[in-house]
Amino acid sequence: MSTSTSHSQEKAAAFRTIFEKSLLAIAARTNPSTRCIILSGGVDTCAILAATRKLGITFVGALTVVTGDESPDLGFSRACAAEHGIPHHILRLTADQLVDEYLPGVVTLLKIYNGLLLRNSLVIDAVFKKAAELGFKDAIVGDGADELFGGYSFMWRVTDPKEWREKRDGMCAEWTFSTGELAAQHGIVPHSPYTEPLTVEWAIRNTEREDCIGTRPIRLFYGAELNDLETGKIVLREAYPTVSSWRRKDPIEVGSGVTVIGHDPYWNDRVSDEEFARESEALRERGYVMDRKEQLVNFRVWESVFGKDGGGKVGMTRLG
Repeated sequence: MSTSTSHSQEKAAAFRTIFEKSLLAIAARTNPSTRCIILSGGVDTCAILAATRKLGITFVGALTVVTGDESPDLGFSRACAAEHGIPHHILRLTADQLVDEYLPGVVTLLKIYNGLLLRNSLVIDAVFKKAAELGFKDAIVGDGADELFGGYSFMWRVTDPKEWREKRDGMCAEWTFSTGELAAQHGIVPHSPYTEPLTVEWAIRNTEREDCIGTRPIRLFYGAELNDLETGKIVLREAYPTVSSWRRKDPIEVGSGVTVIGHDPYWNDRVSDEEFARESEALRERGYVMDRKEQLVNFRVWESVFGKDGGGKVGMTRLG
């Protein structure tokens, strides 16, 4: 066994010990009869299920949102739920349904019109609404794993170990998640073992870039062939062998399939090119940059809710 392999195995074992203590803490404060998991089928949530099975922690159901059969989350989440014998609630919503049913409420709650944040939040809002309808009260989520263990691709480009650690530590010191607000409006309490103090403290003290970033065989879809690609979260991937251990990191919008609304062609029936050009220019004169039609639609909703320029509301977040 090579020194690097031994180090990797030791690190994964140490992580498992801490991670499982965090999961036990969550289990102690939640009711198993109303506890569910929000299952994207990604590395983070599948690792949670592997660890909870070992600990005897159970879930009444798993929930996944997809926009169609081509959504990457569908195959991975279905396989993971089947492996663990958990009732799997697959919420199929078109992009139109997510926009029409959830966009106004999410903009009102989060007070933003940023496209990426809203795209992800539409999916999160929808899954918590369904969880509440099913009678769940506590939802286990995967928030925090990407921040702690270099899941985002922009962290892979930071090659200097010291700079990487500083950037990671700074990001984790200031992280915020919309999950809590979105869940609370539906009477759901979210819990993530990755944001539990024990996990966070261990990760910050004990993981470096080499523990998190590397080239490994990665697959894009469930059952697809593996190809060597750079990836993050190595320590987490190696800690728990799952159906998704070597899945590509997909943001919520990509995994669910809602990323289509970030592209102008989706909006052509709602916003003409001439309309977009005219309104974008008028908003530019007011200091707002609309870089795509989605942004304009979001901004329209934002002003319809809060008034011109957000109505000068205290605490308003102006994100373009």
